[in-house]
Amino acid sequence: MLGYINKTFLVFPFFIFSNVQDSIQKIDLDNVIVKSTKINANTKQIPLSVSIKNFRDEKNYNSQSSFSDFTRNTPGLFTSSSNNFSQDLRISIRGFGARSAFGIRGIKLIVDGIPETTPDGQSQLDNLPLGLVSSIEILRGPNANLYGNSSGGVISINTLTDASEKYYRNSGIFGAYQYQSLQKTRILDWNNSSLIIHYDKRRSNGYRDQSGYKSNILNLKYINELDNNNKIVWQINYTDSPYAYDAGGLKLSDVENDRRQARKNNIDYDTYEKVKHLKTGVSWNHKRNENSFFDSYFFYQKRDFFTKLPFNFGGIISLYRDYYGFGTKYTKKYYQENRNRTLVLGLDYLNQSDDRKRYKNNFGVQGEMTFDQIEQFKSTGLYMLSQTNYDSGLLVRYGIRYDINNIGIDSSSSIILDKLNPSVGLSYKVNSNDNIFFSFGTSFETPTLNELSNNPNGEGLNEDLKSSSSLNYEIGWRKSVSNLTLEAIAYIISSENEILPYELEQFPGKNFYQNVGSTSRYGLELNSQLSFKGGRINLSYTLSKNKFEDFIIDSNNLTDNLIPGIPSQMLDLDIIFKLSRGRSLIISNRLIGERYADNANETLISSYNLLNIKYSKEIFSNSEIFLGVNNAFNQEYFDNIRINAFGKRYYEPAPKRNFYFGINFSF
Repeated sequence: MLGYINKTFLVFPFFIFSNVQDSIQKIDLDNVIVKSTKINANTKQIPLSVSIKNFRDEKNYNSQSSFSDFTRNTPGLFTSSSNNFSQDLRISIRGFGARSAFGIRGIKLIVDGIPETTPDGQSQLDNLPLGLVSSIEILRGPNANLYGNSSGGVISINTLTDASEKYYRNSGIFGAYQYQSLQKTRILDWNNSSLIIHYDKRRSNGYRDQSGYKSNILNLKYINELDNNNKIVWQINYTDSPYAYDAGGLKLSDVENDRRQARKNNIDYDTYEKVKHLKTGVSWNHKRNENSFFDSYFFYQKRDFFTKLPFNFGGIISLYRDYYGFGTKYTKKYYQENRNRTLVLGLDYLNQSDDRKRYKNNFGVQGEMTFDQIEQFKSTGLYMLSQTNYDSGLLVRYGIRYDINNIGIDSSSSIILDKLNPSVGLSYKVNSNDNIFFSFGTSFETPTLNELSNNPNGEGLNEDLKSSSSLNYEIGWRKSVSNLTLEAIAYIISSENEILPYELEQFPGKNFYQNVGSTSRYGLELNSQLSFKGGRINLSYTLSKNKFEDFIIDSNNLTDNLIPGIPSQMLDLDIIFKLSRGRSLIISNRLIGERYADNANETLISSYNLLNIKYSKEIFSNSEIFLGVNNAFNQEYFDNIRINAFGKRYYEPAPKRNFYFGINFSF
């Protein structure tokens, strides 16, 4: 593997460094503030593994076809299923989230300070307005004392807030397989208020048979600076996706015969989903004085979901979800001799209600009802965080959070899951360029309502399914010198009762879930950024070993096997050239190492290397045209692996070399 990495990337650093000009662009990490950690801190000193992506001035660097475009070059983070719009994008951080059959599990998503993840731990990105994403903060590793129910970390997404200029922005992207994305953005600004209106219409026929989709997203964002001490942000988001087809997983022999075909059962049972999603929320920032602040939010979401699955009994699901919540935190700053302290006290309350119905799927025709259940998940979290900065360069951060989760069926409480999660972190400024840190954190992850309701013993919740818990230890070093930043982080994570999917012979294509005795994760994450006149180089590398420590199932001892779905190595290289006359060139290369498809470690998925290139040119002020190629090496790889799928139907082939072009213009 290492030999392959060296061969692949040897040419890039040589080309780049031979063309770096003498004039450099200084990086000042002291001015980069992390906000998602509840207490603001600069990236050099924060005793946590955090990555910050800023797209405000670099919109043209992403094709915006998938959220995975925004998370690239993040060590420890792996995305898949970006081409299966029925299953939605899957994200794993340090291996957490890899079990997800669809959507995101084990990772908390926050959008503009408001939870996107449901209290039971489910997240989807089908309603995210990609054209408005301005920055992302990614916290890697278990730190449940910040946001509660999650194992892998937090992704905090910020959308456009700078409405200082009135303008229209229009964008059109066209690519292979009849992919189209048409975006319109209008910004209105008056007195102390502004309104951002964004509409995104997308469609594609998909790379494989029966994999097309269509979606429409409307987003309104109202910002009001009431006075110097009060700010209100109100948002409303509406998504209508009338269809997103699922081509299903294939056997390897099927892939070799025709990698673009859909699974026959998926065609016969007309597998697809349709979604209508409404979200509205308001946040309020209140400054009492220079040293004390209140931040509060309230939101409501509803989701109307319908899907057909590739089997008869219970193969059609109708889900209506209501989800609301509120939260507040109080921040107090203390200034003392030789130290500055910040104290945060907070409360989060979330309430989810799922009306789940299942019907027979008579080869694409809805039959009699087989399941009717109302499921509730209520979550309350109380937390305290403290951070002290000493003049000596030492930073001490600690916190604790208590969450109680109440799970019930048909208004009758049946399960209570609670957890106390402490954390502590130390950071020390060795000199003006170097910082070291150590942190310890804990986390928990409840089974989702979907996982609990998929009961192999029949109706009702699967009460045998327990919450998982994790301990995370990490040590890190950060260095910044002029135009160069370096980061190295090593971690050890141990988990109990981790949840993994499996299938049964009588229900192929339907996922059930089970607890693993214990698991361990060891990893090394390296990240660097070099800026030079006219460009930037980002390089990240992840080396990890993720294994079962105690796992016996059906008399088979799987102890010491590797956890499926998690690559052993990842290498990302991004090169951004800002050329003369308004031109830019972006080269992005990602190497994904081998991973297993099953708990037994009988099927090994080969590594692959993806090279994407994008060229853009400004045609007049604030307007540009661009074109790009994805998978320039024409690799045959798999965009998603269906872990432990029955009959070894693990494989979802990804597109080979394909092209796209587009235009952005503003006035």
